[in-house]
Amino acid sequence: MQNWKKSSLVTVIVIVVTLIIAVQLTDSSISVPSSSIDYSPGEPVSQIDLVQNDSKPKNIIIFIADGMGFSHLSLALLTQQEEGQPSVWQEFDIKGWHDARSVYGPLTDSEASATAMATGTSTQFGHIGMDPDQNVLQNIMELAAGQNYNTGIVTDSYVWDGTPAAFSAHIRNEDDARTILNQIADSQIDILIGELEDLGENDIPEKEESLEILKKRFTLLDKTLKLPEDISTHPVAAIYEEDEIQDLNSSPNLTQLTELALYYLSTSQDPFVLLVESEEMDAASHDNDSKRVVKGLQSIQETLSTVLEYSKDQGETLVVFSADHETGGLSAVADYDSYPDMQIRWSTKEHTAAVVPIFAHGPGAGNFARIHRNWEIGIILKALLIAPDSVASHQK
Repeated sequence: MQNWKKSSLVTVIVIVVTLIIAVQLTDSSISVPSSSIDYSPGEPVSQIDLVQNDSKPKNIIIFIADGMGFSHLSLALLTQQEEGQPSVWQEFDIKGWHDARSVYGPLTDSEASATAMATGTSTQFGHIGMDPDQNVLQNIMELAAGQNYNTGIVTDSYVWDGTPAAFSAHIRNEDDARTILNQIADSQIDILIGELEDLGENDIPEKEESLEILKKRFTLLDKTLKLPEDISTHPVAAIYEEDEIQDLNSSPNLTQLTELALYYLSTSQDPFVLLVESEEMDAASHDNDSKRVVKGLQSIQETLSTVLEYSKDQGETLVVFSADHETGGLSAVADYDSYPDMQIRWSTKEHTAAVVPIFAHGPGAGNFARIHRNWEIGIILKALLIAPDSVASHQK
């Protein structure tokens, strides 16, 4: 009897130890090496070597699809590409990925990641146009304006949201819409298109006050979107209600508004930098709204087609497409019971640590083949702006 008890006790101990080890091995918490969260961008922009035999672009269009990961891209290719027809994604010269992490660790938010891409410096959650110590960082729009470029922002989100704000403002409190709007009005942005949201809540002014702030710089366009006769002397803005711009069924939609911005910026002989942002992947994925994701992908692809066509026709325009992070942990799956029908499954309603796409087309695109972190995007964009017309002195 004693031997049986001892044997049973040993068995129980072995089982308990095994379970503890198994739990530890399957623990989802993974430590991040300290070296992976270094926010130093390394070399100053003036010392960055650009790729050999790649010309300097006259214009730069930056397209950010907020929350879009490779699974969103897979879904686009699987559901929206006609058999035997090339996809808009195949038109890019460079196709790669980048790690969107923040100084906080493997995760990021839109404010931190967009700031990294706009300035060339990684930063902390909630920091807009600032480094982790809250020092103000020069964004690409400010650098461009100093180089006699025209600049513009088009978004289907609200104009003071994290991504557009990172290209136009400097603030620690991402919810302080009043201050962000005032900084946008004090900026040198030439065309601004987007929505207003959550009017009257906390630090968000009511519509009338918001528009009065923006009027300090911009001529506000009405629903006809008719531009002033003397375009070159009028910074303009088109401002919409919350969620008025969503998919291709919206009037107007992101594609039409991007076309307007390109027309406006093309009326001048000066070069330009344009940010186009689609918020649809992030908003839909936070709600695990699969139908909205599909509609948003249609809008992104149609707008990208317009941008790439402009780049090809104009011949001197660089297009850089990327995302600030992935949202939702989306998976496109099928099983034998429903094959070949496909389902969308989600693992979370939050941001993930997945790497995200970066694609580039046009003069200067080759520089983005070597991108590994989001802040490197900002470094390269800035280097292209200040490079001489002949890139020989910056060749690698």
